Amino acid sequence: MTDTASTRGPLRRILLIAGSVLVAGALVVAVVGVTRASTQEDRTGLYTVGEGFSSLDVDVSVANVVVRFGDVDEAELDFDSSGTTIGFTYRVDGGTLRVKVGDTDWWPLGGLGLFDLDDDPSLVVTLPDTLDPIDLDVNGSVGNLDVDGGFRAVNLSSSAGEIRLTGSATELVLDSSAGSIIGTDLDVSGTVDVDSSAGNTTLSFSSLPSGMTVDTSAGDVRVDMPDGEYEIQTDTAVGRIDQGLPSSPGAERVYRFDTSAGNVTLRLAD
Repeated sequence: MTDTASTRGPLRRILLIAGSVLVAGALVVAVVGVTRASTQEDRTGLYTVGEGFSSLDVDVSVANVVVRFGDVDEAELDFDSSGTTIGFTYRVDGGTLRVKVGDTDWWPLGGLGLFDLDDDPSLVVTLPDTLDPIDLDVNGSVGNLDVDGGFRAVNLSSSAGEIRLTGSATELVLDSSAGSIIGTDLDVSGTVDVDSSAGNTTLSFSSLPSGMTVDTSAGDVRVDMPDGEYEIQTDTAVGRIDQGLPSSPGAERVYRFDTSAGNVTLRLAD
């Protein structure tokens, strides 16, 4: 009994000291994080890119993104933080304009880590009308992606948000984890690859891609295509197939539509 009592006191003191150190450390980290977040510069503004580039890479944690062409002499980046401490950087590296919207603070929750927004942060990229077609890669975690114009290879990825696009591309890759995909008047000469986990996919084409794969886990698929010679392959685990497109087995162009839970509707474009 004496031995137990003699060891209990020192152990308790050690635990109390360790607990106090942890609490003090957490308070220090919290104070430093709050201080850094409160003093971080608001990067809201209009930025002009004076250097030339042949591809555009946009990486976004929380923001709505618009990429378009306009009557400008140089590429413009219009960023609105919407009153948050979210970071914004850009640079031209090896012919690629790299734009990042995300927290630059080391604080693990991102500034204060608690966004209570009336309006979401936004980024509008306006490219010169005279710019030759460029490769476009946009990776968004939270926010809508809206793309309009003529590009080379296009890769759009969104974890949570709607993807909307119109225009042309040499090849097209669309990836959405949660959100609808809407493509209008698309002119794609190469392949089209669409992967959607949750959300409807609606695509209309003005020309015939060289190949296409549309794969959705949960959501309806609607695709309008011009008349032509192509082989249509469809599969759905739970849903209805409404095929209004002529299929030519063995055709060079093969269009594949798969959905785990959802309807597939294929129609001739007006």
